[in-house]
Amino acid sequence: MSGTARCPRCDDPVRAPSIWHSSATCAAHGEVVPLQPAQPADAAHLEWIARRSDVPVWLPWPLPPGWLLTGTRCVRDDRHDAQAVVVAVSGPHHGPSTGPPVGELLLVSEQPGTGLGAHLAGREDVDPGDGLVSGTPAARLHAAGAATPLWPVPADGDRAVLVGEAGGVWLWALLWPATAGATVLDDLELVDLRERPHPPDVPCGAMSPRVQWV
Repeated sequence: MSGTARCPRCDDPVRAPSIWHSSATCAAHGEVVPLQPAQPADAAHLEWIARRSDVPVWLPWPLPPGWLLTGTRCVRDDRHDAQAVVVAVSGPHHGPSTGPPVGELLLVSEQPGTGLGAHLAGREDVDPGDGLVSGTPAARLHAAGAATPLWPVPADGDRAVLVGEAGGVWLWALLWPATAGATVLDDLELVDLRERPHPPDVPCGAMSPRVQWV
């Protein structure tokens, strides 16, 4: 993969492995599995990620009407299959007349301790913990056929952040604008592309700046 590998917990560039460190190293967080540069959305790249991921590669399927796949990103290196995968989708948002006409969604599937979802949510911790995944869920979707509640996470700016558990790991959903949350997520069906021999024929668009970073 071309481009600069970064720390999934702070997005700073990492130092490549060396004779002193077998893993990439972040000045603030020590040895990490690095976050790789964003990749364009296409069937070949989805299939490549699905073959090299330790976490679900969640794709909303079918996509909401008019929505497109708009990029992917993963936390991996030559020694580790993906510890986190980001899938971006974008499409029309029929919210308040003063809001943007396009909605954007990042789905982040990650192993506990990775810290990417928390970083994107603007949090200092690594995992959401019991304080967030309790009480009344803000939305419910279906991941690989299983009902999956998501709880709200406080976030700055015009975005909504929700988190839950799916496929034995964390599932984060980040949406722009914030008003798109319930509209997009409720009853959304997610498929894990690792469980499919070939990805579906997904309509793709230009890479979203959200996946390049927030």
